[in-house]
Amino acid sequence: DVEMSLYTISPQPRAVLQPTTDRKKFLSAVNGFAPESEAPRFTDAIVEFSQRVEKESKDPKVRPYIPILVMVSTASAEASSYQPGEVNRWINALAARRARLFVTVNSTRSGEASAQADINTNRQAIIAIPTTKALNGRYEAIAIFNRLQTLLPEYGKEIADYHKRLTSQFLVTVQRPAAGPMEGVQVELTREGLTGAVSTDGYFPK
Repeated sequence: DVEMSLYTISPQPRAVLQPTTDRKKFLSAVNGFAPESEAPRFTDAIVEFSQRVEKESKDPKVRPYIPILVMVSTASAEASSYQPGEVNRWINALAARRARLFVTVNSTRSGEASAQADINTNRQAIIAIPTTKALNGRYEAIAIFNRLQTLLPEYGKEIADYHKRLTSQFLVTVQRPAAGPMEGVQVELTREGLTGAVSTDGYFPK
């Protein structure tokens, strides 16, 4: 029941599959495109993802949701159309929406001893490492391609667990006479073995 879409990031961010909950269509789309020889547009993909999220947030027909972006990139030198200030602005917009980002950057020199260190010095890594921290996600550099086969299922499990938590939340509306921010909000649970967390901004707690 999780809606997904699929985009390539080379030679520019481009939709391969529009949002769908059809697993068969998604798997077919994964096998339906080939790698490009042109530079990836890693940063552009993040910015344009944030722009789509902001546009949807203003559309009354779109139900509220937590945006999650999973990115797979090589360490090849990327191209970008956006200045650092623009990139920071759109990353901050994702953070405000409680979006999460999962990134893996793969070496193009699989198996070489120096490959791991080189991955973390490219532009994708320089942007992804602090951004995944800001968005409560996960970053991993891969020097051996086989690791991708086990890493993506790990990402999937984390996202599935998070989805389960999101679909178990309740919205409580409180009316009070005074204005200003609410402080010290608490919820007490009496059922044994039940735990919970509170957020006052309408999003699931971090």
